[in-house]
Amino acid sequence: MIKFRWIYTLIPYSILCGSVNEPLRWEWETGYRNDTLHWHLKNPADRGDVSYSERYRDLQYWENALTLRAIYRDIAIFVRGSFGSFGQGSLKQKYANLNFTPETPIFSWLPSSWNSDCWGYFGYSVNLTADRIYHVILIPMIGYGLNIEQLNSDGLRTFSGSAIFPAQSFSMTTVLPGKERMCWFGPLFGGVFIIQPGGRLQFEAGYAYHRLHLRFRMKRKTKVSLYSANGDLMQINERLEKVKIKDGSNLAHTGWGRVDYFLFDNWRVGLETEIQYFGSRILDAAIKNEATSERSSQKFKARWTAISGTFVLSRTF
Repeated sequence: MIKFRWIYTLIPYSILCGSVNEPLRWEWETGYRNDTLHWHLKNPADRGDVSYSERYRDLQYWENALTLRAIYRDIAIFVRGSFGSFGQGSLKQKYANLNFTPETPIFSWLPSSWNSDCWGYFGYSVNLTADRIYHVILIPMIGYGLNIEQLNSDGLRTFSGSAIFPAQSFSMTTVLPGKERMCWFGPLFGGVFIIQPGGRLQFEAGYAYHRLHLRFRMKRKTKVSLYSANGDLMQINERLEKVKIKDGSNLAHTGWGRVDYFLFDNWRVGLETEIQYFGSRILDAAIKNEATSERSSQKFKARWTAISGTFVLSRTF
């Protein structure tokens, strides 16, 4: 135990000699966010073909966020929550490699959506330029994050085309009932650089690496009608399927940059830009036909990118 006695001396010394302090600061952010989301299902064979996909483009939000941050004796604390509302964009829904037609039905939607991000971290602040007029501060950090996106596409879409013999043609309708929700959560690691060159400006840049669990669910309903060469109805096939994903060990990256201008002693304004990228592994999707209780499994993969730009107003206490 004697050889570890220096630890008990170092800990209180490091606490008493902290060189970086910043009072509690409250921040409000408001601005624009644009999301792109793409996910697909593949047949379970090793090189299975894509059977279904959804691609959301230009999901545009008005984003607002609240942040609390402080540095006390080198220990940095950061907590942030944001909400994106009035989400509007476009969706291309594709059914591929169907067994009754050589065609690929594609349906267009105008979905509505919202998103929410919550994350926080602890870090240790290191002043790389002690006793200088300017300051460069590095904050290695560890934390936890939660990201949610919910989408809703109302209405019914129809596609008609040629069918495989003995049918001559088909009509396919699709509905997306209920809410489609994707939730990512897990620990994060990264670092923040803060540069104070003197005067009224401050610059900040940061990066976080995420290890995430993914929870995803959606429903899709289809009705396929097959017709003969004479136009007679030959067969109707209806399906109401629920797709559910639950898995860990997925990855994400977040990077941001920011510039602040000190208005008064306690007030500052700034501009911030942020980009997030989420990517899943190839996962097993559980699919249940709720009309017949039939169960099946397919391979699932998703990618989600979010880019935002906000105006920041903050005050220290």
